[in-house]
Amino acid sequence: MSSLGKRVFMPLSLAFGAVIASGCASPPPPPPVIAPPPPERTCETLDKTDVMGDARMDAQVTRTTTTTRCVTQ
Repeated sequence: MSSLGKRVFMPLSLAFGAVIASGCASPPPPPPVIAPPPPERTCETLDKTDVMGDARMDAQVTRTTTTTRCVTQ
C-alpha cells in the first residue's frame, strides 16, 4: 500500500512543484532603451549694415547689426 501511495503521490507532487516554480518565474527583462540620436543644430548668421548720414560728409555713421538664428532638430 505504501508503495502505491508513493507511486501516485510522487508524480503529482513533482507536477505540482513544476507548476508552482513556473508561476513564480519572473518575466524576461525589457530590452535596453536605445538613446535617440543627438539633436542637430544649424545656425545662420546675418550681417546688416545701415549707413546713417551723408556719404559726402566726414560725419558718416555706420551701424552693423549681426543676427544669429539657430535651429535645433
